[in-house]
Amino acid sequence: MDDNVGRIVGAICETGQEETTRIIHSSDHGDNIGNRGLWGKSVMYEDSVAIPLIARGPDLAAGEVIDTPVSLIDLHPTIVAFADEPVHRDDQDLPGMALTDVIRNPDPLRPVFSEYHDWCSITGMFMLRKGDWKLVKYPGYSSQLFDLVNDPHEAVDLGSSPDHRDVIATMEAELGKIADVEALNARAFADQARKIERYGGREAILRAEDLGYTPPPQSARATCDSTPHAVRAGSGGDSCGTIGRCL
Repeated sequence: MDDNVGRIVGAICETGQEETTRIIHSSDHGDNIGNRGLWGKSVMYEDSVAIPLIARGPDLAAGEVIDTPVSLIDLHPTIVAFADEPVHRDDQDLPGMALTDVIRNPDPLRPVFSEYHDWCSITGMFMLRKGDWKLVKYPGYSSQLFDLVNDPHEAVDLGSSPDHRDVIATMEAELGKIADVEALNARAFADQARKIERYGGREAILRAEDLGYTPPPQSARATCDSTPHAVRAGSGGDSCGTIGRCL
C-alpha cells in the first residue's frame, strides 16, 4: 500500500501537478482481523469502525496531526472546498465539515456518529464517539459504553456500570440530537420487509441463488427482471436491492 501510494505521489510530482493536486487517503471501514474472535466488520469496535484519513496538498501542512474526530461524511464538503466551489443549495443541510475548517478550528470533543443495519443484524447499531467515550446503542438491547483512553482495546463494557450512569445519560442525550434511533431502526426493518416481499418472500429468497457480489449494472437489470436472487446484504446498492440470506 505505502509503495503504491508513493508511486502515485511520485507521478504527480514528476508531472508538475503537486501545486494543484490534493490527495485524500481513506477507507470505508476497518477490519477485525481475528480480534475478539471476530472477522470482517459489522461491529462498532475501533478495529472495524476506525479508518485512516490522511490528506496531502499545497495548502496542507506536512506531518500535522489533528486530534479532532472526523468522519467520511466530512469528505463531501472537503472536496467541494478543495475545488473552491460553493456548496450547492440542495446540499446546505447535509452533515459534515470540510477538513480545512477542522484544521482551522480543532475540537477534540467533536461528536462522530455511525449506524449499521446490515448482514443478519437482529437490531440496528448506533455509535456515538465523543471525547474519551464511545456509546453503542442497540434498540431493544443493552447499550455499551467504553472509555477509549483507559481501555483503548474496548475490553471493559461500562454500559451497566452504576458509576457511569451520568456519562451514559450525557452520551445518549448527545446521540438523540443526531438520530432518533428507535424510529430509524423501525424504518430500516420496514424497508427490509418491503424488499423481502418484493422478491417473493422469505422462502423464495432462501431458495434463490446467492449472489455474493454486486453484479454489473446490465447483468443486475436482467437478473432483477427475470427471477429473484438473494443479494448479500450491503452489496446490492441499486442492483437487486439489499436483502440478506439470514431471514
